[in-house]
Amino acid sequence: MKKTLLFNLALALLIILNACKKDKNNEVAPSDAKPEGQFVRLLVSDQDLLNYYIVNPEKGTYELQAGNFPNASLYSSPSGRFVSVINTNDNFSTFFDSGIEGHGDHVHVKGTPKWALTKAYNSKPVHYYGRGEDMLIFNDGEGSISHFKENNLNTEANAFSFNVGVAHHGAPALFNNGTIAVTVKDGSVTGTLPERVKIVDMKGTTLYPSTIQTGGIHGEAGNGDIVLYGSTNGILAIGKDGSQELISYPDSFGSNWLGTIYYGKESHQFVGFKSGMGIYKLDQINKKITIIEENKTLFSATFDWEGHDLILLYTNGTVKVVDGHDFNTKTSKLLSISFPASGSNGNPVVVSSRDFVYITNGQDGKIVMYDKKNLTKIKEISLPGKPSKMALMGSLAKEDDSH
Repeated sequence: MKKTLLFNLALALLIILNACKKDKNNEVAPSDAKPEGQFVRLLVSDQDLLNYYIVNPEKGTYELQAGNFPNASLYSSPSGRFVSVINTNDNFSTFFDSGIEGHGDHVHVKGTPKWALTKAYNSKPVHYYGRGEDMLIFNDGEGSISHFKENNLNTEANAFSFNVGVAHHGAPALFNNGTIAVTVKDGSVTGTLPERVKIVDMKGTTLYPSTIQTGGIHGEAGNGDIVLYGSTNGILAIGKDGSQELISYPDSFGSNWLGTIYYGKESHQFVGFKSGMGIYKLDQINKKITIIEENKTLFSATFDWEGHDLILLYTNGTVKVVDGHDFNTKTSKLLSISFPASGSNGNPVVVSSRDFVYITNGQDGKIVMYDKKNLTKIKEISLPGKPSKMALMGSLAKEDDSH
């Protein structure tokens, strides 16, 4: 009996030690990071439910708002106060209002978080682009643009929509003179991809027609003076004066081409990206494309909220923070990131504020917050559903000066 008692005590001790070991593996490591800004929020859509989660990362809490449809794509507005909410398959687009209006070093709180009044019901809305107070959504199913004005989002019921051509998988971009670069489908290539770009005014009237035909276009970004589009033939550069030219891909690309373009507002850098291939600096001045990194495990890339740094995610769970100016690596770390089975919903989505990186866990229903300096885990925020898409909103300002 004594031997049995000793065996049971030893077994109990072993169980306790193993439990402690497991808890230690799940601990959040200490960090010297300062808290997230008190006016920073995340808007998160749900894969299956009508839930939209307004996450306060500083407090680690969330509020829940019911939406019209689940699984929406989300994009931060230029001011940060609003988030574009696009439900492509439901022919619906609208905005969510954080109620936080940034003014440099302070904010004005404009009521509580709520759905904006303005909506659009056009066919197959997909591509979003914002500059200043103007926000555009291209409607693939009809070849039109829905125009939203930020100042009117809580006063006008319907967005102004205008036709710019035939149905196709299109993309508009705003210049700083109020004109729009927009794709054109001429039918020379089968499928939904456009082949050309023209410049129109805010009513859809053509100001500068296309002068270059490509074998297909996808993805764009602009800085107000120039817009770069990804195409099968090279990077198509469109000037606000109507000028058009192609920047050739390196010979090593072969038949590959870049269909995702980003612009860092603070770093003033354009980059091109292709999942499973690499990320590249696009030098529109010297007409040159150079390798930042080529890696078959690259899954996603995004600039942080202000356009300082690039956040790269790899299929093995590695996250890398790259300086958006010189493209040197600031930090890199292998993290515990959940990828769903191929073809399933719930791929990890990455957004980053000035000091923190946020990554969705679509399987376990969590948002995980990391210190951007060293990728130390700060906290996990559990949600009642499964996160789909995510966007930052609010402001990095520290003071409330509402009046």
